Amino acid sequence: MILNSSEIKAIEQKEFKLRKSSYSLMQSAGEKCADYISLNISKNKELLVVCGPGNNGGDGFVIGNSLITKGHKVKIFLILPLKNKKNDNYKAFKRLDCEVFNLKDLLKELKKKTKPIIVDCIFGTGLNKNLSSSIKDIVRAINKKKTFTISIDMPTGISSDNGQVMGEAIKANLTLALHCKKIGHVLFPGVYFSGVIKVLDIGIRRSLNKIIDNRIKENNPNLWINKKFPWKKYNSHKYSRGRVYIYGSLKNYIGASLLSSSAAIRCGTGSVTIISNKDTIDKYNQKFFSLLKVEINSDEELKNFLNSSSITSFLIGPGAGVNQQTIDNVKLISKFVSSVVIDADAITSFTKNSKELFSILDKNKIITPHEGEFNRIFSDLKNVKNKIEKSIKAAKKANCVLVFKGPDTIIASPDGEICINTISTEELAVIGSGDVLSGIIASLIGKNKMSAFDGACAGVWLHSYAARMIKKGLIAEDIIKNLPKALEYLAKKYN
Repeated sequence: MILNSSEIKAIEQKEFKLRKSSYSLMQSAGEKCADYISLNISKNKELLVVCGPGNNGGDGFVIGNSLITKGHKVKIFLILPLKNKKNDNYKAFKRLDCEVFNLKDLLKELKKKTKPIIVDCIFGTGLNKNLSSSIKDIVRAINKKKTFTISIDMPTGISSDNGQVMGEAIKANLTLALHCKKIGHVLFPGVYFSGVIKVLDIGIRRSLNKIIDNRIKENNPNLWINKKFPWKKYNSHKYSRGRVYIYGSLKNYIGASLLSSSAAIRCGTGSVTIISNKDTIDKYNQKFFSLLKVEINSDEELKNFLNSSSITSFLIGPGAGVNQQTIDNVKLISKFVSSVVIDADAITSFTKNSKELFSILDKNKIITPHEGEFNRIFSDLKNVKNKIEKSIKAAKKANCVLVFKGPDTIIASPDGEICINTISTEELAVIGSGDVLSGIIASLIGKNKMSAFDGACAGVWLHSYAARMIKKGLIAEDIIKNLPKALEYLAKKYN
C-alpha cells in the first residue's frame, strides 16, 4: 500500500478517534522507531536527533527520550520554536528530562570532526512548501557531514505526494516509514533521497486501510504470478506458450530487434519470429539461429501474412525507424493482432499526430515510452509534476496499458490501476535495455497468457531483477543472460 499525505492523514484521524487520543499514536510511533534504532545502532555511537516544529519533531522528542532510557548517547535539537502549547509535539517536548539544544548548537555540532548518527525529524509528510533558507542551510550541513542519517517517515525536503525536492533535501541512508510507504518514497528523486526504506508498524489498525480507495501498488510477484504466468510445463511444446512476432529493424539497427527477440525467447515463449525484408534477412540468419524469420517486402505481403497467421503477440518499434512506413505498419498490425507492444520508434513516429495512435489502441495494447517519448505524444501533460497523475491521465487518454519507463517505472491501466516498480537500478541507463524490456513483455501476453497490465508488471519486474544481479558495468545483453536466474528465483519461491 502506497499513500499520499491526505490519505495517511485520513487514516490517522480515524485512529485518533478510536484511541480517543492523538498523542498515544505519536508516542507509539516514536517508541517503535527508537526500538528499531536501538536494535541496529551500537550504544557507543552518538545520536543527534534533529527536530522540527511539527508532529515529525514530536516523534523525534519521543525517539530521543526513549533512546536515552535505553542507554544511548543522545543529543536532541529543536531548530525552530514550537508555536502551539496545545499540540502533541509540545506535550512530547515537555516530557523530556534532558537538555534540548538549538539551531546554533546544531551548526556547531555539525562542524566537529565526528561521525554521529543523525536522526532527521525536521519535516515529514506534512511538508507542502519549499524549505526556508535557514532549514536549507541545515540540510546542506547535514548532507555535507556525510554521516549515517536516518529520516523518520520522510527525508526532510521531499514531498510525500510526488517525490520532488522542496528546495533542498536530506540524503538519508535509511528511512523509517510509518505505517506504510508514501508516494514520495517510490517516485524519483524521492526514492534516491530515501535510501533503504523500512516500514514500521506503529499501531494503526490495518482495517482502517479500507477507508481509502487506493489503487496504487508496489510491483512484486504476488500481484501477478498466479495470473497465467507462462511457465513451461511437463507437456509443453514449442508453440504451447504462443507465437511471438517482432517487426524487424532497419538494416543498420538490427541489434535492437535481436535484443528484443533474445529476451522474448528466454522468457515467456518458445517461438519468436522476426519480420525481416530482403535487406535484413541474411543478417538475421547469420546472427541468431534460434529465431524464425519471414521475409516481407510490401504492405500487401504484410497484410496477407497477418491475415493468415496464428499470432499470440506482436512487438513493433525497436530499430523500426521513425517514418510513415512505421506508422502504417503499426496501424495494420494493430488491426489484425489483439496483443501488441508498441515501443521506441513506433511511438515516436506518431509525434505529429498522437490522436492517430490513440485511435487504434485498447486495453490489450501496451505502449512503453521513456520520458522524452512520453512528452512528445502526451505534450499536454508535460507540466504535470506528479508522475502517477501523469500516468493515470495518459493511460486513460490513450485507452491502453502504459509503461512509463524511468528509475521509477509506472505501469498504468486505462481503468486507473497503478503499479510502481521499486527494484530498479541505475545500471539500466544503457542503450538497448528498453529493447530487452519490450521483448520480455511481448513474450508474456496474449491469448491464454497474461493480460496486458499483468504482463507489463511482470515484465518490468523481471527486467529489473535480472539487471540488479550486475553491480557495475551492465550492458543490455547481461539482462538477457540473467533472465534464467530471475525465472529460477520465481519458480523456487512462487511456482
